[in-house]
Amino acid sequence: MSHHRSRQFSVRLKELLPILAVVLTVGAIAALTVLAPRLGDSRQASADVSDDPPSPSAEPLEATPSAEPEPLPKFKTFKAPPTIDKIPKKPKIDPCAVPRNLSVMTFNIKGGKVSPGELGGIADVIRAAGADVVLLQEIDKNRRRSGNVDQPAIIASHLGMQSVFGANDWITDRGGYGTAILSRFPIDGYDNTHLPNRGGKEQRGLLRANIIVEGQRLVVFNTHLDHTSDSLRQTQIGAVMAKVNAYDGAKLLGGDLNAGSGSGVLGTALATLTDAGAALGASHDGGGRVDYLLPNSWLAAGDGRVSPTRLSDHHAVTIDFSMRGAADC
Repeated sequence: MSHHRSRQFSVRLKELLPILAVVLTVGAIAALTVLAPRLGDSRQASADVSDDPPSPSAEPLEATPSAEPEPLPKFKTFKAPPTIDKIPKKPKIDPCAVPRNLSVMTFNIKGGKVSPGELGGIADVIRAAGADVVLLQEIDKNRRRSGNVDQPAIIASHLGMQSVFGANDWITDRGGYGTAILSRFPIDGYDNTHLPNRGGKEQRGLLRANIIVEGQRLVVFNTHLDHTSDSLRQTQIGAVMAKVNAYDGAKLLGGDLNAGSGSGVLGTALATLTDAGAALGASHDGGGRVDYLLPNSWLAAGDGRVSPTRLSDHHAVTIDFSMRGAADC
């Protein structure tokens, strides 16, 4: 009997095996369908964790050598002294007043390449010479190479002067490279005129300022002529004198003419002006004389002095003048 039941169970088990196989297969497929997305999410989470920076408690990674950082601009932290807040009121012009005394300087400051810290040294040279009006050549305004500062304004602020600037090259909306005029007397208007040029040459200019000296106008011109071509200099001085000669009254032309005492350039200027510093000698480290102050007959020249300085390859040239009143007074 027992053997008969065992035999029946075996027969039924054999009949159920295909059904069990189907059930197990369906169950496995269902389980994979449910678990597979979760397994993918778990793997993605692990990858995200591995991409995060290590926690503070994690073992620090060994530092790897890196390239040298780019140096900061040389003058990045420089703070300029304050500029003059109050501009003197426009004075009345009295051409019949007694003669005025003033000292005028011309100074080429070597391409504006002096550092902001040296601008105070340039101001010291001006102060020591006792100059009231200063003509500066090769000066920068807001250029990276010289610290992105307003050189004319900084020098003027050291001296309690006003300043005007004429951009002739590397011109941007913030400044450029060119010439400047500083004055302890009020400046009543100015302009800058670009001079004739040739391809590949540095642009030159003529900066004009009306300076009111104790109520009387003095028209001051500052220029820096080409240093590579005598024929171009001749063309430029012709343009300069055309503008200088258009003004009446007291006037003075100064600057770096890049020409010697006996040159045709100087001869053109002296047709209507006079050489106030003819007896002063060399104005350049190389021994030549290229820096001039050329007044008209309204100004009588007095003492003059040449100030060598390590701040430039040019010397500062200063001359005392007495400016007369109008001829018909």
